[in-house]
Amino acid sequence: MPPWLVTDDGTCGSFRDSRALTQEQIDTIVAWADGGAPEGEPRTDLVLPPLPSLASATELATPAFAPIAQGGALAETDEYRCFLVEPSLATDSYMRASEVVVGNAALTHHVLLFDVDPTLEVAPGVTNADAIAALDDASPDREGWPCFGSTGDGTAPGGVPVSWAPGQGIARLPDGIGYPLHAGSMLVMQVHYNLAGTGQTPAPFVTRVRLETTDTTEREAFFDLPDGLLESLFGPTPDALAAGEAEVDYSWELDVADIAGGLPGLDVLGVLPHMHRFGVRQRFEIIHADDTVSCGSDVQHWDFAWQIYYMFEEPIRLVPGDRVRVTCTYDTRGAEGPVLPGWGTDNEMCLLGVLMAPVLE
Repeated sequence: MPPWLVTDDGTCGSFRDSRALTQEQIDTIVAWADGGAPEGEPRTDLVLPPLPSLASATELATPAFAPIAQGGALAETDEYRCFLVEPSLATDSYMRASEVVVGNAALTHHVLLFDVDPTLEVAPGVTNADAIAALDDASPDREGWPCFGSTGDGTAPGGVPVSWAPGQGIARLPDGIGYPLHAGSMLVMQVHYNLAGTGQTPAPFVTRVRLETTDTTEREAFFDLPDGLLESLFGPTPDALAAGEAEVDYSWELDVADIAGGLPGLDVLGVLPHMHRFGVRQRFEIIHADDTVSCGSDVQHWDFAWQIYYMFEEPIRLVPGDRVRVTCTYDTRGAEGPVLPGWGTDNEMCLLGVLMAPVLE
């Protein structure tokens, strides 16, 4: 059974579509193991059901592409590549669900889909469309363009409707929630390829994103991907994690007022914890104006191979005056030196993907 990484016993968040075992189920398995794990009655009539799929949804695909490691000091064995998979959406719509189908799971670290306003001026006389065309033209011998961080240097994406990492299947938004996709917008797919240990250029492969959309929605939502550890790269000195330690904690905080944009509040609908290979645990908390603390999500046994969006049974209301705190714990005993934040698989992140809906009244 696929693992369920968040604590789901009522002490820290309550999640829909939970795969967590009840205590009764755990006790049954323990009793079976303590009894010598006796074999049950063999059966031959069981048939595995097909995996859920959005095969009939709108599909966006990269060209067949063979990545090469060119990430530099912060991603030595990686390549970040962007592809214009939709030059102009025909109509307004709302995304209800997404599915990413990777052509080579062993080499795909993550996939992001960005919506981009092509008419937005990003420099005097230069629009997003101009900047993306220039980036694409700069590497005519290969499909797409390099794009660490988002959609490439000199561009300004609007949002991230799709955030995929290993282990994720269909990501379905809560009932009545839709991510707005506007007519005329570009859709840019960013694929993070990790080539550590491959030793050679792989055969080209295609990455696909499927979108299930609707014409209307009760409530609009958006995704954010805050990461205080990664943000330290843009300060005077990046926050490095000490090597050779069984447990290294890193915490960062974010004032809700800084992301609420003058709104009376934000409802957190779901979270996507994300770290790299040194990650062990991650905890998301809300520090209220009176300094009381409530727990949003808690991952005690991080597994890079099983990353999904955990949707809450009931939204968590954030209001100005609250602060979000994320604490990540790492085991750096396998590191050859201090572990720097970065986009490469051998660097680290302390990222909490967040699905939020504005509170309008």
